[in-house]
Amino acid sequence: ERSRFEEANTDVVEKEKKAATMMALTNPVMNFLLNMGWVAIIFVGAIRVDAGLTAPGTIIAFLTYFTIILNAMLSITRLFVMFSKAGASAARVQDVLNAGQELEKMEQPLETDGANACQDGFIVFDHVSFSYNGCADNLSDISFSVQRGESLGIIGATGSGKSTLISLLMRFYDAGRGHIYLDGRDIRTFDPGRLHARFGTVFQNDILFEDTVSENIRLGRAISDKQMEDAAECAQIQPHILSMPDGYESDLAIRGNNLSGGQKQRLLIARAVAARPDILILDDSSSALDYKTDSLLRKEIARYCAGSTAIIVAQRVSSVMNCDRILVLDEGRIAGNGSHEELMENCSIYRKISELQLQ
Repeated sequence: ERSRFEEANTDVVEKEKKAATMMALTNPVMNFLLNMGWVAIIFVGAIRVDAGLTAPGTIIAFLTYFTIILNAMLSITRLFVMFSKAGASAARVQDVLNAGQELEKMEQPLETDGANACQDGFIVFDHVSFSYNGCADNLSDISFSVQRGESLGIIGATGSGKSTLISLLMRFYDAGRGHIYLDGRDIRTFDPGRLHARFGTVFQNDILFEDTVSENIRLGRAISDKQMEDAAECAQIQPHILSMPDGYESDLAIRGNNLSGGQKQRLLIARAVAARPDILILDDSSSALDYKTDSLLRKEIARYCAGSTAIIVAQRVSSVMNCDRILVLDEGRIAGNGSHEELMENCSIYRKISELQLQ
């Protein structure tokens, strides 16, 4: 892989150097021609005027035309550069737009030994393992189930596989081994668009766009003003929105850079809950909030999305301790699975985290 990268990188560097050299030469060469042209016209014009062959006004007009033509040629060279860059960019955009689905929908469910497991819950992971590089497993033998309307907390150290587990559930990747069921069906049998429409998600590095607050919450969906305002109230962000100059029609900077970290997270949560999704996923979405706001937010989400199945990924025990079930991950494996009280008794990793944070 290093060899392939080195080859591609060297090729790009050489072409960039060639293009930069050509662009660096363009302006000096054109300026040289422009000034030499002026010198030649003035020299020849002076001789002809002195000999009485040409009027001075004719020479001045010729100088003006020469300057206009050469400046136009300079502009044309810049246009060639712009067109070449635009053409390359357009080709790349077209490649992306024409790219097919990497993960195709399966027409028929797979016959598996664990087929009966899909009847045990709304969301079921049945002996799931996954590796990014095809060598060591990043997740190993993950099995658990969540009933419809339940809340699942996922906690663990950085790199333990929490976000990877969410990516597998949303089928951003396919599991290397095992199966994932949603509502009794293997997720590979769902149309990708219909599958993703069932989720409301806030990821660790989600994006706010340079647009109005309302458009950032709606995100192109048919969400009414009432739904949008209720979602903002649920996410504890409505007071700040109403304090902005144009309320919900106020403009956000690129990536929401005119908001604080906590305000960004609450606005993203409003986007996630606005459509009252079947499955609400909050991936470390309250890390920038103080404990009081985090507590109020969790209560409001539980009320607003009462019928949704909630999956909360967090570093804080306080964010997951009231969930119906908590999954403790350690180096890609399940170290504990149960309620807060059960894990305090049976899971040393969870107990240590809880004691460090809550005491």
